[in-house]
Amino acid sequence: MKEIKFLHIADLHLDSPFIGLSTLPQPLFSAVQESTFQSLERIITIAIKEAVEFVLIAGDIYDSEDQSVRAQARFSKEMKRLEQAGIKAFIIHGNHDFIEKHKEKLQLPGNVHVFSEQVEMAAMETKNGAIVHIYGFSYGERHIRASRVNEYNKQGEADFHIGLLHGSELSSSEDHDVYAPFRIQEITKKGFDYWALGHIHKRQLLAESPSVYYPGNIQGRNRKESGEKGASIVTLSASNTTIDFIATSPIIWEEVIITLPENSEINTFYREITKLLATYQGQSNSFFLHVIVQMANKQKINTTDWLQMLQEETDLTGSTFIWVHKLTIELTNQSDLKNWHEQHLASKEITQAFEKLQDESAFYQTVEALYFESGVSRYLDDLSEEDRQLMLDAALTELGTVLKEVEGDEK
Repeated sequence: MKEIKFLHIADLHLDSPFIGLSTLPQPLFSAVQESTFQSLERIITIAIKEAVEFVLIAGDIYDSEDQSVRAQARFSKEMKRLEQAGIKAFIIHGNHDFIEKHKEKLQLPGNVHVFSEQVEMAAMETKNGAIVHIYGFSYGERHIRASRVNEYNKQGEADFHIGLLHGSELSSSEDHDVYAPFRIQEITKKGFDYWALGHIHKRQLLAESPSVYYPGNIQGRNRKESGEKGASIVTLSASNTTIDFIATSPIIWEEVIITLPENSEINTFYREITKLLATYQGQSNSFFLHVIVQMANKQKINTTDWLQMLQEETDLTGSTFIWVHKLTIELTNQSDLKNWHEQHLASKEITQAFEKLQDESAFYQTVEALYFESGVSRYLDDLSEEDRQLMLDAALTELGTVLKEVEGDEK
């Protein structure tokens, strides 16, 4: 029974500007800028060590259509390493790095096949004699709203047919713009043996027979892209598919929780957070941490003051770092505050204001000044409906906490 082994990655986003992190200390920011390249280097080393038969890259190799010569040269160097190891690479361009016909680019080595703007098939034969047909297309513009699934059709005889697609599964794309949309039911009926997807930055196996798989991006770039990132080794036979994830990202974003007993003193918090940070020491990765402090009494901790202290104490001299990028308080008596406004003297007015802000246009009218402030707007993420609701719930709880303090009713 014939079997093939290949490596699947997507969403490298080389040359990402990391604008929102540009205020970091220079050693940290330099490490962040290098992180996507470092992850790619590790991935190619793994591909060579594992002796995969080919590499699939499912779009967004670069972060924008304007790729620097530096980024192109670094990517070409890694493709050359594959060529020297006798490994082919099949790549498509996505919405971030779409092909611009009149822009001159550095030439990639001969082992690399770049798919054109039309769905096409590339054939190869492995060292063990397995015939593989790989199908895909590159974006020729940033926005491809129409489905391209109908253009994916098996051609000729082959042991394995693999689809390479940078796009959105319609039922699970709420956190990303929808491009080249598809439905699982559509592509699983195409008779392919594996679908190598890109565009969604979270690792997801959408179907098992055949496997329809997003490998996620190779390096988290913000708090929403938390956890380990890397590459996936796929072993495919007529009867079975095995997908093995291998972490390669040098920097990991994590959310961690410290729970403090009621009426804890600041020395208790200092001891607990010192203990927490010590658990990350000596690891081979760097970390961006969002520390959530669960406690019953909020005013004892000035988060701005503590965050500044933790950041100033960060060791920037080593090969890795542990950076607390956010410190928030989570009250353990939230249930007491959840419906506080229903019994308040201003219950009617508070409820009306809260309900008004549920409307998307009213919400953005309230916060639009932030988006017109040049020093702030570039750091603001797009907000989903869930994000807006979380902000409103948090604001309502915060208002309840402040009013209790002002009115002298805090227990």
